[in-house]
Amino acid sequence: MHPLFDAHSHLGCAPSQGVGWRVICGTREADWGGVLAEAAADPGVIPMLGLHPWFVAEAAPGWELRLEALLRTHPAGVGECGLDFSRQDADRSAQAAALRTQLGLARDLGRPVALHAVRAWGPLLTLLRAAGPLPKAMLHAYSGSPETAKELQALGLWLSLSAARLETHGPAAQASLQAVAGDRLLLESDGQAELTEVLAVMARHGGEDPAVLAARTWENGLRCFREVLA
Repeated sequence: MHPLFDAHSHLGCAPSQGVGWRVICGTREADWGGVLAEAAADPGVIPMLGLHPWFVAEAAPGWELRLEALLRTHPAGVGECGLDFSRQDADRSAQAAALRTQLGLARDLGRPVALHAVRAWGPLLTLLRAAGPLPKAMLHAYSGSPETAKELQALGLWLSLSAARLETHGPAAQASLQAVAGDRLLLESDGQAELTEVLAVMARHGGEDPAVLAARTWENGLRCFREVLA
């Protein structure tokens, strides 16, 4: 079997079997040092440093300056960042401002971005279109419509989908999977699933040979994260 590219996982999560490259995302400032330490200890780890929308409200003043300083001294990407409007108390304007800041850092430094979006597809598309030239970016655990998937790909994004959602949401999730072009699909464990199992689910729902899918998503991962590969 071809080695697998895990395009989204988290700090402290054990790697899946068969993984050659593994992206580890920091979600708040307290994570960033740990993510960089894991990358220093494991040459197969791609570090990402960002401020997740869940933690925007608690971020200490100056977080963006400290993030920029780390990015300038380490070959890390940006994220996990994005918009999440699933909570009633979500500060939408603060989330959007934090995302614009992180997109700007990624663009200026030439780094890939890991995006998160929940119940914010319209605002996300509007923000991305207004942001100017976008850095390379992937959107993890995609849960939107096939139409939105096509719009995101038109902006240059790669997408990964949750294998669990494919199993539980039936035709709707399968339609979204079918809307992702072959050269825009990534695999992710999200630190919760064995990537070999994710591969099997994706291959079954996509009607594809697992070995072919493993090789293709590996190449997609290399293209998406090329700027921070050792």
